[in-house]
Formats: sequence, structure tokens, C-alpha cells
Amino acid sequence: MEVRLAAFDDIESICRLYDEFFAYNANLQPKYWNAGKEHGDYSKSIIKDGNSDLFVAAEDDKVIGLLHIKKMKTPPYDAYVPHEYAEIVDLITTAACRKKGAGSVLMAEAKQWAEARNLNYIELTVLSDAKDAIRFYEKKDFITVSHTMRNPL
Repeated sequence: MEVRLAAFDDIESICRLYDEFFAYNANLQPKYWNAGKEHGDYSKSIIKDGNSDLFVAAEDDKVIGLLHIKKMKTPPYDAYVPHEYAEIVDLITTAACRKKGAGSVLMAEAKQWAEARNLNYIELTVLSDAKDAIRFYEKKDFITVSHTMRNPL
């Protein structure tokens, strides 16, 4: 399995991954997610962004996963201890390739990326209904530090 920075030639494969991800989220939380379509504009913007990177995991020249990671900084409030950190915006693998190591390889890339930039930690958001994803992240030493709560009106 190869992990590399995404290129414009990967856009079509990346769009398919995002479409699968959107459908998965819509199935978990149909009240908040649609099975939308990624047409490439978002993916291209990540590739061009100087504070983000988009990595793909490929096997036999087929893209089977992606990692969108971004450098972040805590807000300039006195109450925050200042930190620079990495945010995993998206970590996606195709359903057919889950539990076969692609996510672990992408997570290792995220750690290397953050360490190379001397960042303090890696942060991500995961849907509370995505139990398999939560177990995966917990196995990778992620801990819950806050909860997002909603009060539907």
C-alpha cells in the first residue's frame, strides 16, 4: 500500500470516496446529513491550500482511502493555553477496504505530518453514531475531550 500526496489526477477517485462518506454519514444521521456529491472543487481547494494536505492511500494504483489534515491554532483567548495542532478534517477508506490497514497507514501519516511540524496534538471530530470509527480512533490513542450537543427545535 502506498500513501502519497494527492494530485489533480486523483480527483475522480477522491470524489468517489467523498460520495461514499456522505452516504455513510447520511445513513447514520439522516436528520443532519445528505448523500451529497463531491464534484472536485473542494478536493482541488485542499490540494492548493498551504495549511492543509490531502493524502491518498492506493493499492494497485487504485485509491482506497484519503486523509485531509490541516494545521490549526487555538483562538487568541486568555482562557486557552496556546497550542498549534493538527486537525484531521477527513479520514476515509472505502467500505471494501475497511479493517485491512488503510486507515492505520493514513493515521501513521497524520502523526508523521503533525510531528514534522512540531504540533502539540491531533484533533478530529467523529459522529457519535459511527461506533466502528470511534473504536478505531480509541485504538489509536485518541481520547474524548468534549462533546457537541444539540437541542432540536
